[in-house]
Amino acid sequence: MKKSIITLITITFALLIGTKAEAQQDPNFTLYNFNMNIINPAFAGIKETPELNLVYRNQFLGIDDSPRTISMAYSKALGKNLGIGISAINDRVFVLTEADIAVDVSYKLQIDEETNLYFGLKAGGGFVNIDLTKASNPGNDPLFTQNQSFFNPHIGAGINIQNDKFYISISTPNFLKGDRYEKQGNRPSAAVDQAHFYLGGGYNITLNSSLVLTPRVMMRTVEGAPTSYDLGSSLEINKKFIAGVNYRVDETVSAYGLFQVLDRLKLGAAYDVTTMDASAINDNGSLELILKYQF
Repeated sequence: MKKSIITLITITFALLIGTKAEAQQDPNFTLYNFNMNIINPAFAGIKETPELNLVYRNQFLGIDDSPRTISMAYSKALGKNLGIGISAINDRVFVLTEADIAVDVSYKLQIDEETNLYFGLKAGGGFVNIDLTKASNPGNDPLFTQNQSFFNPHIGAGINIQNDKFYISISTPNFLKGDRYEKQGNRPSAAVDQAHFYLGGGYNITLNSSLVLTPRVMMRTVEGAPTSYDLGSSLEINKKFIAGVNYRVDETVSAYGLFQVLDRLKLGAAYDVTTMDASAINDNGSLELILKYQF
């Protein structure tokens, strides 16, 4: 049994690594660890009760047409070993608007009395619209005489190994390449969305009956773009409040908090400060908000 599980993990890991590509387009979330099935379908339905997550992100506050992202994710357990979820993301930046929707299915295998292995599949698609008329002063340039719209299918997969002490996550939300625009004559040349590969994990350290410290790491890689590394830690207090920090190497420093405001409702916020060269034009940081409701 254990040997076959190890074989399945090895095959899945190899398939996921094989999806690395040439550019980086997926929206970045600071509070990803509270909304994991957006990037890994294996997290769909792993909670005992159904859960709804709503996230809003405004990147580079105060800059016109900066990235703004809204996401919704709902998941629930189906029977003993199955989980199902649905997610939607709306991402806007300058002339580009993208709306993605996906269905997640996960399956649980018990490794031992305390540890479970989850396999997940994601299927859906994305609607891309590029309004080239919003580009500055197009004049009579034929590059800007026609908008571009596409539908791109999505298929992703992931695994999650988890118990009360730790989790290990390996995933790609989409194996497939997708179009952003095409070239016909002097019209814009083709740009392609490429697959993103995620590898991360966390470990829960119980300090006492009231405090749990959780260090986390996450790597995101796409061929042709710098690999992104997240190093962070959070402190849970009395299971009512979580405070945390995150450092995305050479990109951002973030602080966040998550509050239990009602029995089933949690609200959270994160604030990012840019550390790379782009900070010269962005003094206001980025803001992210999350609402979590358990049914």
